[in-house]
Amino acid sequence: MSNKITSFQLCSLMLINDIFVLFCLGGEISAATAAGFGIGSLIQFLFAIPLICMYKKRGTLNECGKVGEITLLAGIILWGGMLFSMLTKAGELVFIPFESFGKRGSIITTILIAVVCLYIASSGIKAMSRSAVIAAALGAVCLGIVVVSAVIHSDAVNIKSAEFTGFFRELSKGFALSGGFAGFTVLLGFVKDNITRTAVGYFIAKGIISAAVLITGVLVSGGIMEIVDFPIVWAAQLTQPFSVQRIDSLFLIVFTVFAVYSIAVQASAAEYLIGEVFPFIKRYRCSIILIIMAVIGAVSEKWRYLGIITAVLAVMGLIIVPIIYFIKRKIRV
Repeated sequence: MSNKITSFQLCSLMLINDIFVLFCLGGEISAATAAGFGIGSLIQFLFAIPLICMYKKRGTLNECGKVGEITLLAGIILWGGMLFSMLTKAGELVFIPFESFGKRGSIITTILIAVVCLYIASSGIKAMSRSAVIAAALGAVCLGIVVVSAVIHSDAVNIKSAEFTGFFRELSKGFALSGGFAGFTVLLGFVKDNITRTAVGYFIAKGIISAAVLITGVLVSGGIMEIVDFPIVWAAQLTQPFSVQRIDSLFLIVFTVFAVYSIAVQASAAEYLIGEVFPFIKRYRCSIILIIMAVIGAVSEKWRYLGIITAVLAVMGLIIVPIIYFIKRKIRV
């Protein structure tokens, strides 16, 4: 992971992760959910300001000691496990080939996706980021079609019919589903463009896209919100913009591609941190990471607060790393 990437490539990698999480979002959603996710993006940017200052002063993670790196590594691994768990749960509604195989089909799907993730992550961050731009473009076309069709054909009454749950509850949900923040902390250091503009652009795009996707889900699924498990997935499947072609086939492709890239990005960031924290592990780093993530994903249903723990670790790493860096820099001065 020594190659530099552009700000557009980083944003593509991270937004793919964020959109995939929205695809897998379970339970009822409302306008409050969109507001919570949008304001949550702003708060996350405020948390990231010290990190941005550190990178602008040409600081690196390996200057901050192992405490921050281990915290970030733990957060990334747990988040990767959550992604596998989300994939398994939402995949039951999306993946057609193994729908009659039950749990065995789900395991086979997970293994196949892990193998593809291993291939993508092992190709290096530069190659992965280039291909992610194409994947993000495909996803943007799909989302654009769904959003436009939802606006044209859906009933705005659905927004009112959706229960306006407590804003702070939705805000906390947004934070619990922001474990990708730890991966962002690592990958931001590999951006060769202006660090500040990259971070600002990413968080603005994240807030806007999250709000657009969630409002679309409410417009389409608002009337049946109480009986669906994954409102965004149902919104994509119920939206039929063309009379002779179903959008859910395209959504199946986008969902699978985004799942692969989301997990591969986290595995790549974790592989880098393992090299920094445990330099004696020289081979099979990515394979080890993906196996651990898959195991965590398989048992995550028993860990009720895994999402909150993951988000806390991500934010803690984000805070600890700049603090240690600036303390060391002050001592050196």
